[in-house]
Amino acid sequence: MSRSETDGTKQDLLRSLAFGNGVSVNVHCLSRNLNKHRNTIQGRVEEIFEKKLLNPPIFPFMGLYKEYPLLVFVWSQLPYDEKIEAWFKEDPHIFAAFRSRYSEYNTLLILYHKDITSYQLWREQLAVEHKLPLINGSLPPSSTSFFSNQLVVKYDPNAPIRLLEEDLARTGHAQFDGQEIDSLTLQIIKLLTKGKCIKINENKLSKELGISRKTVINKTRELLKEKWISTPVCRFPNFFTPPGYILAISKLEIKGIRQKFIQSIRNDSHITMAFDIKENMYNILLFGAFQDLTQELEWEIKQGLYHPDAIGHVDIQYFSPKSILDINQTRISLGLIDKKYMYFRV
Repeated sequence: MSRSETDGTKQDLLRSLAFGNGVSVNVHCLSRNLNKHRNTIQGRVEEIFEKKLLNPPIFPFMGLYKEYPLLVFVWSQLPYDEKIEAWFKEDPHIFAAFRSRYSEYNTLLILYHKDITSYQLWREQLAVEHKLPLINGSLPPSSTSFFSNQLVVKYDPNAPIRLLEEDLARTGHAQFDGQEIDSLTLQIIKLLTKGKCIKINENKLSKELGISRKTVINKTRELLKEKWISTPVCRFPNFFTPPGYILAISKLEIKGIRQKFIQSIRNDSHITMAFDIKENMYNILLFGAFQDLTQELEWEIKQGLYHPDAIGHVDIQYFSPKSILDINQTRISLGLIDKKYMYFRV
């Protein structure tokens, strides 16, 4: 399908915004909000990005979930070598790759696809191109689960910032991956993860894309209104968890009080994403962030106390920061935006 010139302009702008080009932290805004000298704030912001406590701001590409409505979990047995890990980082469908033992498998891949046919064709292409080692001409054995990106009941990747605030209030200090952070740094991180004090440089985008500043402003508004993007924000590098936290991916069987349980996890600072699922006896999929296994166990006990007799079967996998090989929503977003079939209403 052909694109009009207007469609092309919109797509080019979308790509820039999703990449974070022309998007930056508004140091003056932070200085004014926190009542601190601009130079102090500038130094803290630079330190936050240098230490990889946050990623630089982007306009999150929410169209990803419309264009790739299929969420796929694939457990597989894959060799530990550079070729495989390079593939994790390059494949336009792999959102996250984890190394962890589960049954006979050692790797979990989280994929985004258009539909099951797209996923099957992708697997066939892997075999044709020998992206993975073949066993008797076939890909390694795997276990696959399919979920819907259209059935998200919570989407708040930055929810754990409240856990850090609680730590600071309770103990007087908070940590990111063993790095002590003070109240000012945490306040900056909180504002940026809430999408506050982030600015767009329309003049820069205008020059780079060869369009007027007014066009940049109008097209950005259209993209936001049509929900191809959401307002700009900074996110944690590991997306699901703050630096140094473990990730718990849980499938739960919730009996009788599903809506009450869903409402409780929407208010739960540990839970970054949740899905309504149908897989055997399981009907809820959760992504949770925890400082350590002790905190996760305390959370489980608390859930049992809050919802007695409501939680049935549970399947939980844990991933330490060292087991996370790659998480890159931006790469998938840019790959999808660049596909020839991607076009926009005008």
